Order: sequence, then structure tokens, then C-alpha cells
Amino acid sequence: MDLRRWVAPVVLALVLGASAGTKLAAPTRVRTSFTAHGLPAPGVLAYVVPGVELVTAVALIAAPRLGAAMALALLVAFTGFLATVLARGSTEPCACFGRVRERPVSAAHLLRNLVLAGLAVVTLVSLS
Repeated sequence: MDLRRWVAPVVLALVLGASAGTKLAAPTRVRTSFTAHGLPAPGVLAYVVPGVELVTAVALIAAPRLGAAMALALLVAFTGFLATVLARGSTEPCACFGRVRERPVSAAHLLRNLVLAGLAVVTLVSLS
């Protein structure tokens, strides 16, 4: 059995599930962060974003190819958002993992997302 077919999607599912769980546990903090970063409808997004993360985490296990495509799309969107925040020089904390981490957006966030996107690509390639 090729471990790439299971390790990468399971790791992605765990990360996205943790991210969703911590956001859902602290919706006020997430809404505040989304507001500070100028996102539209931050109250709605405080629930939609973790909901999409949870659906993606489940898809990574139930239908890894679909889940990996969803994760890659999410990570591209998240990375674009983070790059914009970083370029603006914002010092507002990122609610990437709810209240677990309250650091301002940095290059480390971009690097983390690139690694996770790499896992999504590995999943897609290994299932082709």
C-alpha cells in the first residue's frame, strides 16, 4: 500500500478538522478577527469558513481525490488572503486556529499553507 495515498489526506483532514473545531469553539474571536481584516459578513463567515473546513476534512477521508481538490482550493484562497493581509502590514492576529494562536499574520503562515497545499497536491498525484 502506498502511504502517500493515506498519510497526506489524513494529515490534511486532521489540520482542517482542528482548524474548524477551534474556530467553532470561539466564534466571537473569529468574527472579531474577520472584521479587523475587513472581510465582508464576518458573522456569517465565522461559521461558514469552519463549516467548509469540516466538509473538506470529511471529504479527504471519504473521497480523498475530491477532498484534496477542495483542500487545495481552500488553501489557495486562504494563502491569497494571508498574503494580502501581510502586504498591508496588518498587526491584527490571525484566527486561523480560533483562539489557539493569536499572532499577527507572518511569512510562517504562508509557509504553513504552502506545505499543506503540497500535501493536497501529493494526494491528487498519488490518486491519479
